[in-house]
Amino acid sequence: MSKKKVYISLPITGCDIDEVEAKSIFVSSVLENKGYIPVSPLDVSPDPDATYAEHMGRDIQALLECDAVYFCKDWQYSKGCMLEHEAARIYGKQMLFEGYDL
Repeated sequence: MSKKKVYISLPITGCDIDEVEAKSIFVSSVLENKGYIPVSPLDVSPDPDATYAEHMGRDIQALLECDAVYFCKDWQYSKGCMLEHEAARIYGKQMLFEGYDL
């Protein structure tokens, strides 16, 4: 049986990048320990010169290739995370939420 791929949705824009990276590493570790393959937007679209639209396009493409999406705390205050949530809803992806799942 293959492992499920889980996209990590976390606020990035306007946040301290060191804190975002630390959060991504922590969540990836938790997911790996639970038997999932984590997919971080920081790995999907690492180019600092890419536009917001380019980042989001790559992120949504990666999300659609995953089995589930893990939404980190405060996702509902991030436009990018809300877009990812809507894509996950439209395409019937399993949704996991920090503080409630795992």
